[in-house]
Amino acid sequence: MPGTAEKERKVRDLRSQIAELEPGRMDGVVFEHIRTGRELVTIYSMTDGEPIPIPQYMVGGALMKTTDGQYMFTDNPDEAPEYRQGKVKCFMHAESSERASGVLDEIGLAGKVCPAGKLGSVHSKRIHGERRHGREWAAYQEYLDNEKETKAIARQEQQLEATLALAGKAAPEAPKGTCDTCGKGGFKNVGAHKRGAHNA
Repeated sequence: MPGTAEKERKVRDLRSQIAELEPGRMDGVVFEHIRTGRELVTIYSMTDGEPIPIPQYMVGGALMKTTDGQYMFTDNPDEAPEYRQGKVKCFMHAESSERASGVLDEIGLAGKVCPAGKLGSVHSKRIHGERRHGREWAAYQEYLDNEKETKAIARQEQQLEATLALAGKAAPEAPKGTCDTCGKGGFKNVGAHKRGAHNA
């Protein structure tokens, strides 16, 4: 007995065949289907073969969608390309590198877990994070931005220290004088010290 998705595909195909008939011959052709439940039905993407479970009442509309004149979905997995699952994990997955490094603990997301562990690419990971975990993704990105800024500031400070160290070696030190009244040393201008400290 054919499933819901297969029936909807046959209706779709029949509609496209009827559309090719003369307009007068379509009179009296009625398609009627009473949808009763919200059971999930699996359809397959024609671009990558991904199995997509959707509610039964949406199957007909999904199977009618086209792109560049080709149907986007089918109920027959043999018509779709072979689906290959990815290996990239969501940043909130229980086994993600972000969780292992302690980043999620630092930003307060240690208690949240996402089961998505078979994303296709890093790009898919970013899109998944933005769309499925909007606020959490924003907090994670803010943390990464702060880390980059902290590293950039530390690098600039190291460069400044190195530049000052080189400049200090290149410039000779000015001779420092000693006050003959109080015996203190290390003054660049002994006269100014005497005028200020000894009112001389």
